[in-house]
Formats: sequence, structure tokens, C-alpha cells
Amino acid sequence: MEEILVVDDSEHVGRMLANTVLPELGYRAAIALTGQGGLARLRAHQPDLILLDLQLPDMNGLDFLRILTQEGIDIPVILMTAHGSEMIAVEAFRLGARNYLIKPFSDTEAREAIDQALRERRLKRERDRLVGLLQQRVQELTVLTRVGKSVTALIDQRQLLDRIVEAAVYITQADEGMLFQYSDQGNELIPLAFRNVAVESPHQLRLQVTNSLAGQVIQSGKSLRLHSGVTGEPITIAPAFVVQATLQTPLQVGDRITGVLVVNHRRSNRSFSESDQYLLAALADYAAIALENARLYQAAQRNEARYRTIFTNASDMILMLDASWRIISGNQSSAQILGVAESDLVGQSLQRWCLAQEWPTIAQALQRVASGLPQPPFTVSLQRQSKELAIVEMNAQRLNVDDQAMIVCVGRDLTERRRLEQQLIQSDKLSALGQLVAGVAHELNNPLASISGYAQLLMRNRTLPEDVRADVEQIRQQADRASRIVRNLLMFAREHKPERLLVQINEVVQSTLSLQAYQLRVDNITVQLELDPELPQTLADPHQLQQVLLNLITNARQAMSEKGSGVLTIRTRNCETGDGSFIEITVSDTGIGIPAQYLDKIFNPFFTTKPVGQGTGLGLSICYGIIQEHKGQIWVESHEGIGTTVFIRLPVISTSITETSSPEQPLEIESGPRQRVLVVDDEETIRHMLQRLLGELGHQTTTVGDVDAAMKALATQPFDLVITDLRMPQKSGFDLSEAIRRTYPHLAERIIFISGDTLSTLKPEQKEQLRGKLLSKPFSIPQLAELLRNLPHRQTN
Repeated sequence: MEEILVVDDSEHVGRMLANTVLPELGYRAAIALTGQGGLARLRAHQPDLILLDLQLPDMNGLDFLRILTQEGIDIPVILMTAHGSEMIAVEAFRLGARNYLIKPFSDTEAREAIDQALRERRLKRERDRLVGLLQQRVQELTVLTRVGKSVTALIDQRQLLDRIVEAAVYITQADEGMLFQYSDQGNELIPLAFRNVAVESPHQLRLQVTNSLAGQVIQSGKSLRLHSGVTGEPITIAPAFVVQATLQTPLQVGDRITGVLVVNHRRSNRSFSESDQYLLAALADYAAIALENARLYQAAQRNEARYRTIFTNASDMILMLDASWRIISGNQSSAQILGVAESDLVGQSLQRWCLAQEWPTIAQALQRVASGLPQPPFTVSLQRQSKELAIVEMNAQRLNVDDQAMIVCVGRDLTERRRLEQQLIQSDKLSALGQLVAGVAHELNNPLASISGYAQLLMRNRTLPEDVRADVEQIRQQADRASRIVRNLLMFAREHKPERLLVQINEVVQSTLSLQAYQLRVDNITVQLELDPELPQTLADPHQLQQVLLNLITNARQAMSEKGSGVLTIRTRNCETGDGSFIEITVSDTGIGIPAQYLDKIFNPFFTTKPVGQGTGLGLSICYGIIQEHKGQIWVESHEGIGTTVFIRLPVISTSITETSSPEQPLEIESGPRQRVLVVDDEETIRHMLQRLLGELGHQTTTVGDVDAAMKALATQPFDLVITDLRMPQKSGFDLSEAIRRTYPHLAERIIFISGDTLSTLKPEQKEQLRGKLLSKPFSIPQLAELLRNLPHRQTN
């Protein structure tokens, strides 16, 4: 009866297993309540199986397993615990546990786990016994040593099989020999090699398993020895192929029979002896092993070729390092990322491509891997042959080859992803800025509209003294200036889809400068503008061009601020080249300049000469991308200590639609006949200002503060037109427009919208609805009058 040692600190559990569960399962049990007690017991007498509790008073189950491993005690262990986890299970199996039981467990679970562990132990004992017998047999068959060496030394399958059959004929002194391979697909035996066999074609020796002697060997798995003196007649090996005696032995690898080795006496009447059978069986074992080795070798060659192809063509960098961090081998991606040939990698230290400030951290990580310690993936900056940086996420693992430790580094190139992440971060920042600016723009433009409107009302007073009139004009101009600043901020910060409009480059330059005007003044930087007044318009994205100019002006300001002052010069001119007409923009500064060795890298993503934290290295690369999208050119000339000039050339592109324009006429103040106007705005000052302005223009005005009040007013009295704010609490100007379109269709085309926000977030259909009907705050009296005059004629209700 097999004995099981129960090591559990619970005496109740131990006695229940020992006295009830295990005897009912047919096993004898012994108990130990501590880890040391269990160790002492099994050292004195080794059981067949150990049931081990994870938590013991003097040690845990994992420590118990480690001691067994250290002392070389090979006994199957089943771990028991009431608090299992996947990590504990993995560690237990790594330390040699055969199974894992979660308390409480049923008798069925215990039986299955115990039976499986003991069955594996019995099989191992049987295997060990067979190995011992095989070793004894090998010692007895020293005569086969030389043959065995020659057989196992050959890799070529055809040559190997010929040598096996030749050896079989030689050691048994047979007249002929042959070797068949079993094909389970056709249930037949295929001749692969033969010696001294007189046949016209090997195909004549194909045998069916069901009606041949060799087939009986395959089916039985046992050797067959026959002699005609016993059978009374010649022995048929194959149709028209008879012999006097035959000895056939299966080729077996594990439980699998792969073929049959056959030797025959065709002419001689000598029978094969038990010694011949013994020797042929030994050779058949050699042959089976050799054939399996050849098969495995060929499979290994195919696998190596396959994995070599994967290694070579992998998109990730793969480097093999020795203990000194020198590169043993690298794939194509490694060479491409570093910008060198594959042959130039071998023998070089990894440190050659790493930044000096990062190398101590990288070396420390590699040392942890070499020591067998866990190391999470880490990011390294590798300097390419072109001095550009490649950002690589490295995963390093230790690999033992021929008792030598190597490090396998698999690196994923994150350069492009980091660039996109930085662009996304920048985009998020701009989006946040846009939301912030948009949130306050409405509040800023409302008081600006009031200031401008009341200033215009004062200026209509003909009795106003000239000095006071000049002061009021200054108030109006400064309100307009503040409004333009807010508008430029909105234009820069708002997200928008790329678009192509007819753009006046000089206006884009001036609007961009207004965003940096204050900072340029406080940094003692003088701005010189040399803008060509005859510059043609061109199709471009004004928002993207503003982003380019803002980046260039910011870089110039930072370069000059290190000197304490400087001169920023921006020029525009029309440029004719052999490739056509271009608009040339130059941004020059008198700053510190750019070192000559960096000039060919400044447009590369992430390249920056600024200290850490002061630049992303993306500004100029974004500028380059935008100018390329516009089919233009951008380049830099710089002298260290003198200054830098950035040149931009944009092609002159005009629309295919001819736009007709008429000479500008001064806007008349008169706004047409007297009309009944409903003004809707949530700001009381705007309502009062519009009432005054419309009154000055001769119109009768009613004001309300929201959409619901407007609908009530429309229901109680007639109106000729409606002026409404676009953004209001709860309901917007679009909501009012839709309600009027349904209820008062004769007023649907006589609605004027006013807004202090940008329109970039509106839908296309909303923008179309505002065409020719929008006043941007702050607005002038002539603009209001012009819009009133141009409204469609009133329709009869």
C-alpha cells in the first residue's frame, strides 16, 4: 500500500485525512504538524506522496518545496491552501508541486489529484527502470558501439538509412536487409532503404499492413523471427519475393512505431538466433533514435530558418548582447533604426548609441536582467548615425546559451508615436485654450460693444467740442483694438478643419504680431515691418499660417531675450522664379543664432537646442509640415552670435472663379425707412445701446432679454425685423430663428444675428444661415445701417 505524508498544522484536518479520507481511497497515511516535523519524517522514511499545507507554523509551503529541491528529494507534492492565488500557484508549480488543492476540497478532487500524482510517479519509476535496463543492454552490446556511433553521426537521411541497413546485414550475417517506414495515412509500409535486394523498382516492395509479415510487426509492436524449416515452406515477404528465413524488428520511439527493420536469408538455410534478434533490436533502437534525431534536426533547421526570417524581418529592433553589452547580432530593423549597416552593429558596444546621461540607468537595467532579476520595459534614447534621436521602448530578457548568459533586447521604435503624442498634447492645450478664450470672449465683447456703441452715439452729437470728440474717438478705437485682439486669440486657439481661403499674407502677419506685441515690448525687442503693399492674395489656410508665424516670432523673441534686446524684422515681397510666382516671407532676428552643426537638424521632430523643459522640439517640424502642405518651401540661414533668418516661399494660387469688386463706397448712415425692431439680448447694456443706436437711425425698438420673452412680444405686437444675440442662456439665437420660421414665416429672412464669439465651432448649415446677416461685436453704426438696408423686403403676413 502506498504511503502519503500529510503536513498540516491543523491536527483535525490531518487526522481526518489520515484516518478517514485517505484509507477510504486505499492509501496509508502519516501526519506531521510542522514543516520541520515533516522534513524529519520524510528524511527518515520517504513516502510516496506529500499533502502539504501552504501555511505552517514554522515555515510556509513554498519554503518547504525549496528545501526539497535543495536536498534533491524527488517526491510528488500536492499543495493545499484555503487562500489560493494565481501567483502562489505559479510559484508552487515552478518549485515542483504536482497539483494544487483549494480547501475545502471533496474526496473526488483529492482522489483525482492523488491518483494523477502517484500515476506519474509510477510511470517515472517504470521509466527509470527501463532506462536502467537500456543502459545495461548498451553495456552488453559493446560490439554495436562503433556501428551506433556511425549511425548517430550521420544527418543526411538517405545516407543514414543506407548505413543502418548495411549495419543490420553485417551484424546478423544476413543475405539482404531492408528498412520500411510506416505511413498511417495509407496504412502501408514504404521501403526507404535496402541492401542486396534484387528488385527492379522499390515500388515492388510496398507492403500493406493488413496482409504482410511486416504489417504484423507494426500491429503487434513485437519482433518476428521465422524459418522455412519450421513453417515447412518458403516465407513470403512480398508478392513474388520469398526467403528462407526472416527477422523483423519494429522501430519504436516512445509509444510510436515508425517502421520495421528487416533482414532475410534468401539463399542460406541458416535461421536467425535469439542473439541476432537481440542485436537487431538494439540496432533498431539506434536506428529509431537516429531517424527521430534526423527528423528533429530537419524540423529544427526549418524552425531555425523560420525564426531567422522572423528575426531578420521583424519590425521591432532585436539585439543580442554579451556580458559586456557588446552586440553579438542584430536584425534589419536595428540597423535601420540606428542608420547603419547590419555588419556595423556586430562587436560594437550598445553604449555607443546611448546618450551619456542615460547610460548609467540603462547599464543598471541590463545588469538587473543579467543577474536574473525582474526588469520592466524601459525607454532609451538612441543616437542615430545622423545624430538624430530615436526613442525606443526596450524589453530585455536573459538567455542562457552554452552556459553563457546573453541579453536579448527587443526595442519598439516610439519616435513617431511620441511625436504624435506631443502633437496631441499640443492640440489638447490649444483646445483647452480655445475653450477658455471662447468662454470669456462673449463676456469681453459685450462691454466692448457697449463702449464702442456709446462712443459712436456721443460722436453723433454735433455740439460736442473737438477735444472731447477726439477723446471719444480714442475710446472707440481702443475698443476696436481690444476686439481685434480677442478675435485673433479666438482664431489661433480654436480647433478648425484645414481650409483654403484667399488670404492676404500681410494681414496674417499683422494679426499674428498683435498676439506677441506686449511680450515683444517688455523684452525690449523692436519690430520692423517691411510689407509689400502690392502683395497678391493666395489660397492658404490663415489659421495654419498664423501658427507658423507665431512659432517663428516666439523662437526669435526667445533667441533675442538672451541678449536682453534685439530687432525683429518681418518682410514680405513678391518673388518670381523659374517655377512661377511666389510670396516670400522672411523673419529675421538679432539673437544668439544657431550653431552650424545643428542647421540641418532643426526641422527634425524632437530636435531642440533649448534646455530640458523649455522646448518640445516640435515647433519647427510642425512649421515645415504646414509649409509642405501648402506646396511651399522653408529654410533657415543663421550665424552664431549674429542672428537667424527664416525664409518662407508660398506659391501664388488664385481661385478659378473671377471675383468682381466695385470701388469701395463710404457707408451711409441712413438705414432705410422707419421699421419696428425687436432686439433680443441677455445683456441689458447691449439692449439699451442698440435701442439708442436704432433710435438714432429712426427706428422704433422693443427690447427683451431671452427667447421666450421674444416669442411673447411677437405674439402681442407686429415687428418688421428681429435682431438677436447668437449665444444666450437656455435658448440661442438659432432656437429663436427656428421658432420664428415655424410661427412667423414672413420674418424668417428678416433676422439679424449679433455675436461676440468665433464661428469656427458652428456647423456648416449654421454658418450658411448667418451669411449676410451677422454683426460681430463690437460693430459700428454704419455696419448696422448697411445690414438693415440690405435685408430682404418685408413680406405680407
